[in-house]
Amino acid sequence: MRPVADGKEQAGKVRPASEILEIARKVMTLDPEEIPHGSLRPETRMMLTQPVRILTEWRIWVVAGEVVTFLLYKEGDRVTYRSEIDADALAFAQGLARLNPGYATAYVMDICRTESGLKLLETNCINAAGFYAADVMTLAAAIDALG
Repeated sequence: MRPVADGKEQAGKVRPASEILEIARKVMTLDPEEIPHGSLRPETRMMLTQPVRILTEWRIWVVAGEVVTFLLYKEGDRVTYRSEIDADALAFAQGLARLNPGYATAYVMDICRTESGLKLLETNCINAAGFYAADVMTLAAAIDALG
């Protein structure tokens, strides 16, 4: 479950149906004036899907339509930060970046490997992404080259 829009009213995560219903019940009982800006509201559109087991997850930095750096972010449930990526995952990420060249000048995308193949998890603003083990000098040089 996560918001459809690019907000963080609720962090994207797997939740049992009972928890989703409880969240909805709580939100629906509040007066609009009681809900802080940026919080989950009754009109917030949410995405719900069947859970999928993520085997490996990478964070990818894209500048001017090209992948410029990346890192291994998770292996199963274990968080890890290593500057490495499988060749097919890198090709997948580059292909995604080229599908929508006008999306943003610089951004991050998270991709993952599941039992049924590679998937796009999300894209985000480059300003809000942790760098971890990414090659920050290569990223800075790519951004600087934009002029």
